[in-house]
Amino acid sequence: MQGTEAGQSTVPSRLAWLADALDRFLLLLVLASAALGIALPVPGRHLDAGNAILATLAVLVFCTGASMTFSDIAAIRAASRRMVIVLTVTTVTLPALAWLASQLVSSHALRGGVLAAGVAPAEVASVALTGLAGSETALAGGLLVASTVLTVLLAGPILSLLGANSTTSQSGLLVTLALVVALPLLAGATMRTIDPFSGREQSLLRVLGTVSLLVLLWEVASELQLRASDARVAAALLLYLAGGAGLGWLLAIGAPARQRTAIFLPTAMRDFAVAAGIAASAFGAPAAAPLGIYGIFVLVFGTVAVYIIRRH
Repeated sequence: MQGTEAGQSTVPSRLAWLADALDRFLLLLVLASAALGIALPVPGRHLDAGNAILATLAVLVFCTGASMTFSDIAAIRAASRRMVIVLTVTTVTLPALAWLASQLVSSHALRGGVLAAGVAPAEVASVALTGLAGSETALAGGLLVASTVLTVLLAGPILSLLGANSTTSQSGLLVTLALVVALPLLAGATMRTIDPFSGREQSLLRVLGTVSLLVLLWEVASELQLRASDARVAAALLLYLAGGAGLGWLLAIGAPARQRTAIFLPTAMRDFAVAAGIAASAFGAPAAAPLGIYGIFVLVFGTVAVYIIRRH
């Protein structure tokens, strides 16, 4: 009996160790996943043809939702005024920045991928990176949830307003986002709030979340076809990322010290996974290819930003 209990207690500790190890080596794992997708694209493309990107995204979003309770989300009311400002400005400005950046790209599908980054919510990893930087994760989590809701409601109309001729209707895109983003996020937060496993599942979900992030990056990177034109795509995405970082810095001015990084990172880092889902749903799987590049850029940027912030 005691041996069984000891074995059961060992499993969560091993999972916690594995989750910490994955976090510690995330940057290397990101680069390896992207390289694998580019070097061996056929399996990833085969899966993408069966909507694997959307399925993997749903798993990732569920794991993200399961890291926060409804009370955690409600606790950010003290910063609600600044949140409204940040959400309003980013909802208007980031799509415009993405549209400007997309003008560097000639291919319709690839341009759609760049546009999808502009309507994506805050990057899931930005919440964890905010915590590593010693800032308020509750505020970053609130921006993540609120921006996700806005993406579900507004991605279709904004893409249409920007002149994107998508292959699916706005209602179809809304249904897709509701199924793969809104519902998994709600289900995860509901499970965490009810807490039927008394928190014992958190290490497993951290591992599953990181693995699904890496798998998604591999799937998206599989759509990349390294050509001279990809340099223009990379330049467009770097321009968009730089614009988002500048916007995040401006929005963080005047905020309390512990809130600045919680505003800066979620504004600058937009979710390449959700963007890939939007691009694949609206423009077809090849449109998700630029998001593999963007995923690498944004995760490297966030990791380096946290390193610099912690040193200062």
